[in-house]
Amino acid sequence: MKALSCRELQIIRHTALGHTAKEVARLCGLEHRTIEIYVGNIRKKLQAKNIAHAVYIASQQNILNELS
Repeated sequence: MKALSCRELQIIRHTALGHTAKEVARLCGLEHRTIEIYVGNIRKKLQAKNIAHAVYIASQQNILNELS
């Protein structure tokens, strides 16, 4: 598994807190489409089927705590 970038960690943590992609975009000061690209990269790196699966994998591997 490839390591997530700082921005990817930020995005997956916001997602894990229940924020939508539009909300994450607003919180990060990015465009919605940019968040979608990051989510795709996160899914590929974690070999996840969807973003919920990516959050689950990140939780199981304690990745969500790396940016605390």
